[in-house]
Amino acid sequence: MLKLSSLLVFTGSLTAALVACGGSSEDENGGIGSGAANGSGASSAGGTINLGGSGSGAVPGNPDNDGGSIELTPEQVAAIEESACAGWSTEGENLPAVLFIVNDVSGSMEQDAPGSNDSKWSITHEALTSALDNLPASTAVGLLSYPNVGDNTGESNTPRDIDECVATNELVTIDVLGADGSAQRNQLQESLDTAQTGGGTPTHDAYRHGLINGMLPYTTSFSRFMLIITDGQPTYAQNCVGTGSVDQDPPTPTQPIVDEIQSAAAMGIRTFIIGSPGSEEGHMTGEDYRPWMSHAAVVGGTAPAGCDEDGPNYCHMDMTQASDFSAALNEGLAQIAGQINSCTYAVAAPPAGQTIDMNKVNMMVTYGDGTTELVLRDENGDCGVGWQLDPDDQIVLCGDTCNRVQGDTGAHVELMFGCASGEVPIPK
Repeated sequence: MLKLSSLLVFTGSLTAALVACGGSSEDENGGIGSGAANGSGASSAGGTINLGGSGSGAVPGNPDNDGGSIELTPEQVAAIEESACAGWSTEGENLPAVLFIVNDVSGSMEQDAPGSNDSKWSITHEALTSALDNLPASTAVGLLSYPNVGDNTGESNTPRDIDECVATNELVTIDVLGADGSAQRNQLQESLDTAQTGGGTPTHDAYRHGLINGMLPYTTSFSRFMLIITDGQPTYAQNCVGTGSVDQDPPTPTQPIVDEIQSAAAMGIRTFIIGSPGSEEGHMTGEDYRPWMSHAAVVGGTAPAGCDEDGPNYCHMDMTQASDFSAALNEGLAQIAGQINSCTYAVAAPPAGQTIDMNKVNMMVTYGDGTTELVLRDENGDCGVGWQLDPDDQIVLCGDTCNRVQGDTGAHVELMFGCASGEVPIPK
């Protein structure tokens, strides 16, 4: 059974506060619409602030619900939450993601990890356990550890069945995680617990098998992701061709793996790459294996903006420069959890007898550092900072807002229903 852990917090939880503002929300100075607003949410004498949209006194830069955000003080947050725009609440339903993990347990993962007396595999095992513990119940996950066949793979100069170098029968098929103690969570944990380190590194065969037999059979309309965790140097080419040794010359080619990842991206399946310590150099030629992993992240659709395939700011998650592998790996997995989290939310049904007017929606986002912003609706299509409604009445965070929420493991999004968009009363 997976142990409860707080190492990885799922990014972008959503609480929707739903109300029917049946009465007036005016204050003693004239209520919503009084006062002159500015970009910081302050006003002149008295009153509350109209944030734009259908009323007067629009915030500069946000005419006609054109997006943007306003930083709020703790006192303003409290006042909003106590206003007529915050009554009963319910959890929003974040659209889930699908993740298939291709996990290297080859002999090189038995080596000590930087910053620890534990092996790279021991640390990876614990980090994956924590990551899976903290993924939401709605996430669907599968797993294949490779080669997981000990030291008996042997070598071959001709293609052979991949069962010779990948324990294909160890694949955990994708299914929804469900609650703690579910069959899927237990099966994933058992796979991690029983994985045997040793042997070579057939990364291409393992990735391809996970893609074809793990990801593709799982029918879904949700976002799909592959994750490769490896220390870099493959020692078998496709169809188990090679010696399995890190000292073979020439080394195993990596471009076919990159091509496979690019083909997956063309099907809408993005691939993350985590490069464990050891990926910075090969044993025979001294070749740096980080550039191929970095390039794979680029074609796989998961490279961050401004990265460089040749480093030092690599496009994959490079663990080789970290003094503490455990801390770096846990942080990397947390970032992945944030990025697979969709920025689209389905609004949960209100309690019996209540209705939701989607024209009366306002959003607050509280970040991990404790700061809170009122994030404004964007109805004009150029969605940078703010949020929009899609044709199915789902809440969609704009690009910059989405990136910030995904990149902050402590971010919390609250929707308030009942006051017209852009007309939340903010005391000065």
